[in-house]
Formats: sequence, C-alpha cells, structure tokens
Amino acid sequence: MKKIVIATLMFISTSVFAYNDDPAELFSTASNVTTESKIKWVSVNDVTAQCNRERSAKGQAGFNAKLKACSFWDDNHTSCTIITGKNVNMHTIGHEMRHCFQGDWHQ
Repeated sequence: MKKIVIATLMFISTSVFAYNDDPAELFSTASNVTTESKIKWVSVNDVTAQCNRERSAKGQAGFNAKLKACSFWDDNHTSCTIITGKNVNMHTIGHEMRHCFQGDWHQ
C-alpha cells in the first residue's frame, strides 16, 4: 500500500507553478524514497502537452497550468523520466531530479 501511495504522489509531482524553492537552500536526504534510479531526460517543444500525455498514459488527470518540467517514476521506482523544454536551467533540472529521489517533496 505504501508503494502505491508513493507512486501516486510521484505521478502528481510536477512543477505546475513557478518554483519558489531556494536553489541554494540545503535539504535532508533522510526522506529519499530511493538512493538509486535510472534517469531518462526528455526535452520537448511543448512541456505541458508531453507531461499531460504521460499523465494520461498513467491514468491520471492532466495539469491545469503551464509547466516548466515534470517527472514520473516507473511502477517499480527503478527509473524516472524527466521532461523539460529544449532550453532549461540548472534549477529546473535539479528540481525534477530531486523528485526522482524524494517523490513529492513539496509537501
């Protein structure tokens, strides 16, 4: 059951709104869901459309806001896909990479 909850949280974790986390702020790794993951990075022209396609494929409702990026785990939590635009900054990719290790850490 815990894995299902974590998977669901990961599917809904995205950068729906502007990032308001401080890129220099330290955070604990104690809440990592995993310490090892194969990460795939997909860069696309329309991030929101691609993220919504991915959510739909996983049986989730689409996002209602324009996205900078999003990330999704596979069902086993062994690999994570990050979707960004063709031009991206370090903060955005780092933000999504953190989701690959900590799930929905926004809460």
